[in-house]
Amino acid sequence: MMQDPISSKICWRKLIQIFCAWTLFCAPVLSAAKTVHQKIKDPTVQTPPLGKIPRVIAELSPQTKFAFVVDKALRTLSLWKNAQVPSLFAAYPTDMGRKPGNKLYRGDYKTPEGIYFFQETFTQPYLDFSLYGRRAFTMNYPNYFDLLQNKTGSGIWLHAIPDTQSLNRGSKGCVVVRNNVIEKLKKYIQLKNTPIVVQDKVDYIPPKEWSQQNHSLNQWLAEWKKAWESKNLEEYISYYSEDFKSLGMNKTKWKKYKDELNSKYKFIRVELENTDILKHNDQYIFRFQQKYQSDENQDFGEKYLYVKSVDGKLKILSEQWRALPSAKSTSEKTPTVLASGRKKDDPS
Repeated sequence: MMQDPISSKICWRKLIQIFCAWTLFCAPVLSAAKTVHQKIKDPTVQTPPLGKIPRVIAELSPQTKFAFVVDKALRTLSLWKNAQVPSLFAAYPTDMGRKPGNKLYRGDYKTPEGIYFFQETFTQPYLDFSLYGRRAFTMNYPNYFDLLQNKTGSGIWLHAIPDTQSLNRGSKGCVVVRNNVIEKLKKYIQLKNTPIVVQDKVDYIPPKEWSQQNHSLNQWLAEWKKAWESKNLEEYISYYSEDFKSLGMNKTKWKKYKDELNSKYKFIRVELENTDILKHNDQYIFRFQQKYQSDENQDFGEKYLYVKSVDGKLKILSEQWRALPSAKSTSEKTPTVLASGRKKDDPS
């Protein structure tokens, strides 16, 4: 049967009208989507100066293979590999809090500046992909120094964003990189160990100056240890700040406590190993493994010294200690473990 030519023309006319209507409706949408995609442009990575080292990384122990440094001024996250002198391993553009400056309180949309350590990691389905991408690593904000300054807030992460989001959008305070970058970085992060130091503007120094800083800080630590082992109480306590607090004791009570232990033990031996030294402005964290031995007790654990430069001299603000799995003690009783992780009756 032959098709009616008039009906055929009407049918084609309707098809053309439908196509034109679809084009008029969809073309602007597609054009807008293309325009949005074209506008997404990441900050240009500003590679740290060749042959220089961030002052903030004063020393990395053999157990700390890598350290992260965020330079807000350069909008760059750099990864530094542990070596005789730390060396630049990689650098990536990064986003941060949408408001400039150091974080002070919850909801100020600023990225905190200081010395932090990665704690946990989250992946799908526990993350909102549109906000945090494929993966996030939590940081221990607020740290000890932040708490001293009454800073508030939490949930500061290193996380990713999808390619449809801009690295210029500004975060609520987190450090942000691309999905492909965080997948590269995950292999270099050891939870509870790898540090990340965030600064408004990082000071990069030549190897000779870095070595001088390294020597000076290690010498200070060795002299503190020597004063402790020799039971020279006045010399030992001179390393502590007037604002010192630890285990519920201030400096006066700490001195009395140490005096009692000096009288109790015939000898004290202390060995320090695997030392990390990190710096942020006048703040320092000394982290090391400590072997302690006296004629009545011995233990092995990880110690943090929170130190501040006061009038050009380093002073200890606090100590934290926790037993490591291989710790051995001659004491038959089970010691009380405080919130800090340190044993209540621990002589160290």
